[in-house]
Amino acid sequence: MIEKQVNVSRLSSSQPQLPRPRYLVWSGYAVFIWSIAYMLPHLYWALGGRLGLSLLKPSVLELPQWEMINWVASVFLTAAGFLGLAFIYLRKRNFLSWLLLAITLAGCSVAASHGIYGIINRILQMAGVAELESGPFNINEHAYVVWDLVLFEPWFLVEGILLGLVGWSYLNQPRYKQIWLALCILGIIAGLVTGLLGVRFA
Repeated sequence: MIEKQVNVSRLSSSQPQLPRPRYLVWSGYAVFIWSIAYMLPHLYWALGGRLGLSLLKPSVLELPQWEMINWVASVFLTAAGFLGLAFIYLRKRNFLSWLLLAITLAGCSVAASHGIYGIINRILQMAGVAELESGPFNINEHAYVVWDLVLFEPWFLVEGILLGLVGWSYLNQPRYKQIWLALCILGIIAGLVTGLLGVRFA
């Protein structure tokens, strides 16, 4: 009897894993491509590249730790990219699955709230409702605000959406999907509240 049970367990462990749903594969690759695409300019700047710096806030470029900031960003963005691939290629195991989901939830909350807050804030600054550190918005002096609005902040928002989507696609049961969606919304709200309090995580 024990021999039969051992054989059954061996047979079940040797069976090939069921193929991943197509939407999980697509969302996983989307996270990878989107993250690596944003990592490349950071890596370029970390290596001392100068192209594209005119799109950024001048005071940021004067920071002594500018290159280190880009190295750290490159590491995090690369990790985010491979996180998307992990959902596709790693086998589902209890601890690993929950760890991936926890990291993805944090990333979704931070990135999406960063994007939403940034877009709204930049629109208000351009409309003259909110002032910049150096005074009212002026297109010649504050061109970086426009680039933030049309390029950088939307990247964060899309990254957050993609991370939420890959986590949602990874879960099988409808109840778990609903819980995941609720947690993502709560995380984004928490991120927006911290933004209003003057704390931003990215």
